[in-house]
Amino acid sequence: MTERPDMEPFNARFAERVRTYTNPAAERRIDVRATSRAAMSSRPASGWLQRGLDRRSVGRGVADGRWVAAVTAAVVIGTLGIALVGRPPDTAGPRLTVSPVPSPTGPVPEALRHTWQRPAPVLPGLDGSGSGFLTLARRQLEVGPIPGAASRSAVGSAGTDTLVATATAETQGCSVNESGAYRWSVKGQGTVMTLTAISADTCTAREKALAGPWVRADLPLPPTGAALAPGTYPTAAFDPFDAPGVSGQMSYTVPGRWKVKEDIAAAFLLHRLPDDSASQPSADIFIHLFTHVRLMGDYAEGATCGEATEAPGVGRRMDDMVAAIVARPGVVSTSPGAVTIGGYKGLMLDLELAPTWTGTCNGREGRIIAMPLLLGPESERSAGIGLIPDSPVRVILLDLSGGRTMAVAIFGGGPSEPADFEKQVADAMRVIETFEFHPPAR
Repeated sequence: MTERPDMEPFNARFAERVRTYTNPAAERRIDVRATSRAAMSSRPASGWLQRGLDRRSVGRGVADGRWVAAVTAAVVIGTLGIALVGRPPDTAGPRLTVSPVPSPTGPVPEALRHTWQRPAPVLPGLDGSGSGFLTLARRQLEVGPIPGAASRSAVGSAGTDTLVATATAETQGCSVNESGAYRWSVKGQGTVMTLTAISADTCTAREKALAGPWVRADLPLPPTGAALAPGTYPTAAFDPFDAPGVSGQMSYTVPGRWKVKEDIAAAFLLHRLPDDSASQPSADIFIHLFTHVRLMGDYAEGATCGEATEAPGVGRRMDDMVAAIVARPGVVSTSPGAVTIGGYKGLMLDLELAPTWTGTCNGREGRIIAMPLLLGPESERSAGIGLIPDSPVRVILLDLSGGRTMAVAIFGGGPSEPADFEKQVADAMRVIETFEFHPPAR
């Protein structure tokens, strides 16, 4: 699926940057009609997600909020048997009796380990659920009005369709060890989940937050060219904590004109679309996150762009890589500055290619002056960043503990004057400062 024609020059520029240090990334295609039919189906989950390759693009498109609302509408209208009134109302009425709560015997089923949100109201009078986000991991649930505003409980399965939640010190409004059992059901090929209290949860606040319908908030969605609606979103597939299959490991808040370009295990890419309607049109901005960071060596003479190897003798910890970047010939760098993002400490550098640098690689358009800098896992060649002339980059390396280093890179969609780059960085940092990380329970 291609972007709008007026976006192609910017995507081409980004592709040029990507090609200087890695192979072109692929873009997922999604059949919207097939997705809608799948969301309304009650059959077991199957391979309904259609993917394709488009060599002209540089990332894999992911969700925006309006598509989620559309899927939600289709699902809820098609499955009124689990209608939005499924959650116990706040009005006075008979309470369920308290019965003995079974002990959990296993982890949360894999089919439920996602980020969920309350369905949007689609019919008058059916908005009985309010708002909320729920993340289910292997042994922990996290529920709140928005991602990151969390009340955490221990959770496990007790039988084929029962979850048991137990309050911990991190459970808001509950006493430690208060338990509740919930029957779960999933329809719409795994897109809609309903939780029903089997008996009265001894923690009333938790029952009020959990019971009722939920829809998947981490579905991979087709690229439409439209920006996300302003708000807070969880990531779908991004895996900075090495917990494959666990969604929602990071949440972020964006104003207008931001779009998700890529959300995969190794990398997450946000793109701020330009505002050509303003009196002073804005430029493209990219925020690129990637994991398992490695420092790359310079291109060998005659090398093809994307074939750089890891720099020898440089460790993969944050301090080691920052010291090597600052000392590297051909890199003009600011002094490392301390920063804290989402509770994790890091170091921040503004980098550009020295005017005297003559290192090149062979690209599609011939020889390109470039320097490969940082790459992510060897299995994911689209995760990384390099330097090209007149295109400064801000790099933040975060220590996520456990030997995990994550990179956050900010760059524009074309050559930048110093004043323009400062504004781009300021706009991007306002988004980065909203990042919240949600390490899965082990």
